[in-house]
Amino acid sequence: MTLNHQHLSADSDRRSFLKKLSLAVGATTAAALATESRMAQAFYFHQPDGAGKRNHALFNDLQKAVLFELCDAVLPRTDTASATEVDCHRFIEHQLVHCHSKQEQENCVDILNQIEARAQKENKQSFTLLSKEKQQQLLTQLEQQNGFSSEQKAQFTFLKVLLVFGYFTSEVGASQALNYQAVPGGFKGSIPYTKNSKAWGSKDLY
Repeated sequence: MTLNHQHLSADSDRRSFLKKLSLAVGATTAAALATESRMAQAFYFHQPDGAGKRNHALFNDLQKAVLFELCDAVLPRTDTASATEVDCHRFIEHQLVHCHSKQEQENCVDILNQIEARAQKENKQSFTLLSKEKQQQLLTQLEQQNGFSSEQKAQFTFLKVLLVFGYFTSEVGASQALNYQAVPGGFKGSIPYTKNSKAWGSKDLY
């Protein structure tokens, strides 16, 4: 996969990006995710032709497979690429290893194990082998704390935030999933907007 990202070279570029990211994940979450070091790692990961990607081994093979399926269950392919098509599953592990605490890493490992254990218990097979419908059903139970604890829901929420961060710092996420205007025109004080309208991305960072 080729994602043409660049480092944020100026404060104005960083502020612009944070505004757009906050529309996707919320202002507080965006500010927490996009510190200088974490943003630098995010853009370090997304280099052309995979240059600069680092090897890391936080998850075992089964956990990697569960994460792969989970990413596409949360952000499947629609009129834009799915989460795994823009490498979000590897991005998550990269960010966890280089930017997050041991406790946060362990929380993500734990929730992947819990998801797999529930799939085995209820369906007698791995989460990776479930139909898309059953995967969605299990994750919905997790969201609703149906058989899952509030702590486990919080772990899943954190994992999803990393997923969204990875998606919207990819070229596809910022330029296709979000609206994009290369050269803004004159000021418009009022434009049509519905709850289904896309947030705005910035392609000038790519």
